[in-house]
Amino acid sequence: MKRLYFICVPLLGLVLLIAGASYGKEGGTGSTGDSFLSKAIEMNQAELQLSRMAQGKAENPEVKEYADMMVQDHTEALEKLRSAANVSEGQVPLTKEHQAVYDKLARMTDAQFDSEYMKAMVRDHHEAVETFQHEAENADQGATAHRQKPGKGASNDAVIAREMLPTLQKHLSQAEQLDKSLGDSSK
Repeated sequence: MKRLYFICVPLLGLVLLIAGASYGKEGGTGSTGDSFLSKAIEMNQAELQLSRMAQGKAENPEVKEYADMMVQDHTEALEKLRSAANVSEGQVPLTKEHQAVYDKLARMTDAQFDSEYMKAMVRDHHEAVETFQHEAENADQGATAHRQKPGKGASNDAVIAREMLPTLQKHLSQAEQLDKSLGDSSK
């Protein structure tokens, strides 16, 4: 019995070590798998919260219209992302950076709010486009490296990224145009 114990315990330790190492590769800090979906959900949640605030605080009718579009589009995107990640509908906490932007905007009013909100939208959508482009271009390679079956795991993330990318690019383009027009009108 003792002999079996001395064989099984080290073997169990080795299995756990290997399992932990492979989990770290797929669920770690890379941009595939759960980490992409988690980041995408958080980014969408941040856009949604900032835009809901803008619906009530924006002074410029074009900024209000942009915020309305953001709430509609990011609500739909958030539902798709949550479904893909198989997570509940609870609110995701914002990162420290997004919370700082939210707090800063909450203290602003009128034209100052409009300008800073649009700058935040440009900044956030640059990051979102980069994140989704990277996932769309690289996730399938990660799936191949991990020998996943087609249509499983990272390749689903790539499909989601490719599907959502045109909307994010449209949001970025409109945010840049609106930010520029707000900057031009304040001169």
